[in-house]
Amino acid sequence: MSNNLSRRNFMKAAGATAGFMVAAGYSPFTYAQNERVRVGCIGTGGQGSFHIRDGLTGASEIVITAVCDVFTPHQREAVKYSQLSNAGITLTEGKKLTDEEKQRASAAHKPNAYYDYKEMLDKEELDAVIIATPLNTHFPITMDCLDRGKYVFCEKTLVRSIEEGRALIQKCHDLGRWVQVGHQRHYNPKYNMAMGLVFDEGRIGRINHITAQWHRNHFWRRVLPKDYVLNDEEKKYITDLEKHLNWRIYEETSEGLFTELATHQTDVANWFMRAIPKRVHTFAGLDYWRDGRTTDDNILLSFEYEQGPGDPGFIPIDQRSQFQKLNQINRGYKVRFVYSSILANAKRGASELIQGDKGSIELTEQQCFLYGEDYVTQSAEAVSAEDQAKNTASGGTRQVSNEELKQGVELLGDVTLQTPDVYQFRAFADCIKNGGVPRSNQMVGYTTAITAIAAVQSKKEQKVVEIDPAWIKFDFETPSFYDYDAWDAETEATI
Repeated sequence: MSNNLSRRNFMKAAGATAGFMVAAGYSPFTYAQNERVRVGCIGTGGQGSFHIRDGLTGASEIVITAVCDVFTPHQREAVKYSQLSNAGITLTEGKKLTDEEKQRASAAHKPNAYYDYKEMLDKEELDAVIIATPLNTHFPITMDCLDRGKYVFCEKTLVRSIEEGRALIQKCHDLGRWVQVGHQRHYNPKYNMAMGLVFDEGRIGRINHITAQWHRNHFWRRVLPKDYVLNDEEKKYITDLEKHLNWRIYEETSEGLFTELATHQTDVANWFMRAIPKRVHTFAGLDYWRDGRTTDDNILLSFEYEQGPGDPGFIPIDQRSQFQKLNQINRGYKVRFVYSSILANAKRGASELIQGDKGSIELTEQQCFLYGEDYVTQSAEAVSAEDQAKNTASGGTRQVSNEELKQGVELLGDVTLQTPDVYQFRAFADCIKNGGVPRSNQMVGYTTAITAIAAVQSKKEQKVVEIDPAWIKFDFETPSFYDYDAWDAETEATI
């Protein structure tokens, strides 16, 4: 048996879309087969420039027509990287362009640069926009772009309140549009394979616990350019350059770790549970980086999910002990998810661990592993007190395990993959050109935002917060927030 769960058909996860089709008023643009989607990038700082360099460069279906940022250095870098991206050239750190690459970049489309995104929308012929601005601006910019008839990719976290989320979902319905949200793990072939192992093949049994973390040892501040003086245009939008560049660590513009890191992984928990949590209890504080910031530098979140028969994420179990009551084992159950994020120790980094009664899946954006579990059962036949004592000491009368699986089998470990950022933008272009709704759609963004909204509320109120299931109920059909792409297991290697 191979040490890699590999050679599966993961091509759908790399570019195709799945699920719900917008019914009312949906009409995709008409594109020639080789025609590129014209995109304007709004917000070209850290995350926005990352998308241009690492994501859009690999999405040949997209051409960056215009860029917009209220800070001139971000504009200039965005124009440079966009021209390289439009030429299909990736400029990594320390790399020098060849003469041929310089010629290709020079010949590629050079985007126009703007300070005001509304001016960009007025002047440019755009099919879509990519929004990577501070959290507090996501909702108004997204709504404006939808009203202008643009397809929207918006960075996570999508919204900051339940009211914003519901209004955005309603807007998508009214216009027959969708929004793709930057939860890129939905386009990672390894994560999609893991979902298939859980729900198509039952490899880890019933999920009963989830842990995740994102640990860093860094001040999480951006250094200001020395002696920089804002020009007249910048002054229209920037009143405090330090707060503008470090918007992630101030409550007026962000919720810090809750919205900038945690939602990457609360999204994964919602995905694997196929549900939103029922409640959350938060512990958080600003205990180390006391430098004027107003967001916490450490958070600990405890979520509780409830699963009942008929729920999409409900997984039935078999009787494993003669003492289990058959009429009770498949009643509703709870699953706890514990999450931590800290800024003063980087041990264990960022990962998610999905634990079931038959195995576990450990996930990172680089490597994903499937682990087997000793699945202990007890014979239904009567056993003597002596045998029962022996069984208690050894853990059971029968153990079914795979020694190699217990050591861990890597998913797609022998397959060279592109970055999830490339996959998500190829999917974005595919949905625009060919119809469909992105896997990481507005409901993915909204349901994940709910986890942060409720967690922040719990911190502020210092109590358990109940999450109202009515928050995600609408009087019209909405796209799924837990779709994934499976594969053809019959024609590929298995373990």
